[in-house]
Amino acid sequence: MKNSQTKRFLIAFDMDGTLLNDKKTISWRTRRFLHHLDRQGHIVVLASGRPVRALRRYYDLLNLRSPLVCYNGACIINPHDDQFPGKSYQFPKETVKAIYEAVGPEHIDNVMCETNKDIWLIHEDEDLTAFFWHEKMNIYYGDLSETLTENPMTMIIKSKERGGEGDKRLLEAVAQHPGFSLRFWNRSVFSEIYYDDVSKGHALAHIAAYYGIPHEHIIAFGDAENDLEMLDMAGIGVAMKNATDVTKTHANVITKKDNNHNGIVPTLRKLLKTK
Repeated sequence: MKNSQTKRFLIAFDMDGTLLNDKKTISWRTRRFLHHLDRQGHIVVLASGRPVRALRRYYDLLNLRSPLVCYNGACIINPHDDQFPGKSYQFPKETVKAIYEAVGPEHIDNVMCETNKDIWLIHEDEDLTAFFWHEKMNIYYGDLSETLTENPMTMIIKSKERGGEGDKRLLEAVAQHPGFSLRFWNRSVFSEIYYDDVSKGHALAHIAAYYGIPHEHIIAFGDAENDLEMLDMAGIGVAMKNATDVTKTHANVITKKDNNHNGIVPTLRKLLKTK
C-alpha cells in the first residue's frame, strides 16, 4: 500500500457524456487541465464501461500513469505499475447461456460478450460494431449455446423492444442467479448484466486503499446509471449538467456546463481551489 498523502485527491471520470464531448474527443482545454492535475500529484482515473483497448487511446493521450477502470469495474489495471493489485471478474459462461435461453430469441435481438481478445455476437450488428470497437479482436457469430467457450467479462443485451414482456422475462431470468443484476441503458434497447458487488464504486475503493487516499479526497464525475455506485462511494459525487435525472439525485454537485463545454474544468477548479 502506498503512503497516504493527505493533500492528494483521487479524481475519477466516466468517459462518454462526461470527459468526452459528443464527438468522442477530449477538448484541448480539458486535456491541459488534467495534465496540470497530474503534475500536482493527484490521481486521475478513467472509469468506464468501455474495454481496455478503447480506453488506452485516451489514457495515452493524457499521458496518465494511474489505474484504469474498465467494463464498469470488472477490470482494474495499472499498465505502468507492476505492484498494483489488479482485478478481473468474469461471468460463468453457463450463466450467460442460461439467461439468454430463458428469455429467448423472440425478445432478444442480439447479445455481445467479450474478453480482452475475443467477442461473441449472435449476428453482425452495426450498432454494436460502432460502439464496442471490434478492431483487432477475434469475433465469433452464432448461437451462444454453441459458440461461447470462455467466461466473458461482459454480457450486453440488445432487446427487440424496450418494455413489456421482454424486460419482464429478462428481470426474471437474471433473478434466478444470485449475485447478478440487470441494468437498463436509459430508454434504449440495450441492457447489461453485472455482479452486485462489482462496480465503478468498488473499483474506486480498491484504488483509494492502495494509494491511501481518504474518503473525503475522492471526487467522481458521471452522467449515467452505471456511474451511480461511483458517485455514492466518492466523498464528492459530481453529476454532469447533461446527466440523467436519476444520476443527479446521487450527486453532491452538478456541473454548470455540460460535456460539450468543458463542464468538469470549472467545477474541479472550485472544488480543488486551484487556478
